[in-house]
This record gives sequence, C-alpha cells and structure tokens, in this order.
Amino acid sequence: MKLRHHSYHVEIIGSGPPLLLLHGFTGSSATWEMLGRRLQSDYTVYCIDLLGHGQTVAAPYQRMRLTEQVKDLQDLLATRDETWSVLGYSMGGRIALMLAATSKQVKQTIAVSTTPGIRSAHERRLRRQADRRLANRLLTDGLPNFIAYWESLPLFESQRHLPLEVQESIRRGRLGQSAEGLAASLIAQGTGNMAPVWHLLDAAAIDWIVGEEDVKFKKIADEAALPEKIHLIPAASHAPHIDQPEKFVTIVEKLLLTNQMGESK
Repeated sequence: MKLRHHSYHVEIIGSGPPLLLLHGFTGSSATWEMLGRRLQSDYTVYCIDLLGHGQTVAAPYQRMRLTEQVKDLQDLLATRDETWSVLGYSMGGRIALMLAATSKQVKQTIAVSTTPGIRSAHERRLRRQADRRLANRLLTDGLPNFIAYWESLPLFESQRHLPLEVQESIRRGRLGQSAEGLAASLIAQGTGNMAPVWHLLDAAAIDWIVGEEDVKFKKIADEAALPEKIHLIPAASHAPHIDQPEKFVTIVEKLLLTNQMGESK
C-alpha cells in the first residue's frame, strides 16, 4: 500500500469497524497475529509494518521522522470515512498517542507499555545521543549480535522464562529485520525525537495496558492516565502481549466492546 508515496506492507483481515495495530521496535505486523485472529470477526484489522521494519523499507532521515510516520498513518485512516480504534505497543504506542493528539479520526486509543514522550529537552537530547550510539553499534556489530544484546536488556528479562519455542519464534522475527532499517528507526524515531504530547491528550479517551512488573512504564501510566483507565496484567513486564497473551487479548476485547457499547448509547 502506498502512503504519501512510500510503500508499506499492510495486512488487512476481517470486517467491521477499522482497528489499526502498531508494533514496537524490532517488531512487525506479525506481532499481532493472535490478536488479529481473535478480532477479525468483529473488526477490520489493519496490521502495518512501520517504517524500517518488516517488509516496509526505511526512508531518508527526514522522511523517517515520527511526524512523517504519523502523517502516513493519517493517510491510511483517511482511506475510510468512519473513525478508528488504534492500539500501539512501545514505539507503536508513542505513534498511537501522537495520532490521538492530531487526528480527529481516532475515536479510541489503547496504549501498551509506552509514553507520551520525554518532557525535558535536555533528557531528550541525551536520549537521541544514546540511540545514535545504539544505531552505530547495530551497524558495526551486525544484526545477530545486536539482537542478542537487545534480548539481554532487563526490560525483556521476563521473556527469558517463556517456553523455548516462543523465544525462538520471537528471535526469528527480530532476526528477519534489516539492520539498516532498525538503525534508521533508532536515529529518526527514538523517544528523544518525539515532541511530548502529554498536554494534548484526552485522558478519558485513552486506555493504558501495562505489565504489573514493568515499573518504569507503570509509573508513566500513573502520571498520564486516569486510574480507571490503567489495566495491569499480572506476571507480565514490558511486553504483556507476549508474556500473557490470553490475558492481553481478553483485556483488549473488553476495551473495544466497552467503547462500542458507549458509542451505541
């Protein structure tokens, strides 16, 4: 699918109101295979490979910026007349929040393990520098070494306790990425390159899903959201859709249904 003259890989399944699913860094549309299957009888589910991920190739730096990625997705939303539900995880969650802040076509946002941005300009600059070093490490050491490093981060410690076949499936997906694409994403789309949108969000219109063991992102959700809009998943960390897939899907189904019922009143 062409969005503002850039080719995107988009998988579309099901029928009904449109739902857009946005993966995280090193992810792809395949991230949402289970969720898409469960929702396709009630929704038209759009699973997209974001810039530099999966089968969507990277673009020059200026074209890779988060603001450009959001404009591309606004182009996608405009392919349908009705409003959309958007769910995003981590990097995809940041993009989902930017869409919520800028697009009237977004009626519901589900933000998973994510942030509305770094408030401090100084801290954003430090994060940009760190992400550039990480990108250089990726290009120097190669993708397999980088993925081994990425999987060793404390953020993903819980995944090391998953069944081996699940771990291997996740690793295959990560190793199927392009080193150049991931490096470009780190440089252009890292959190340090995101203008914070805390002040632009309607807290009542956003649900947050966070792993109960994800201390950092639980704190962010507590600051950004109404208490009743935070949904914790026990025995899960930064990737609750991987740590506890059934619990995750059940919560998402409930949130979508509640929104539908609210609209029908």
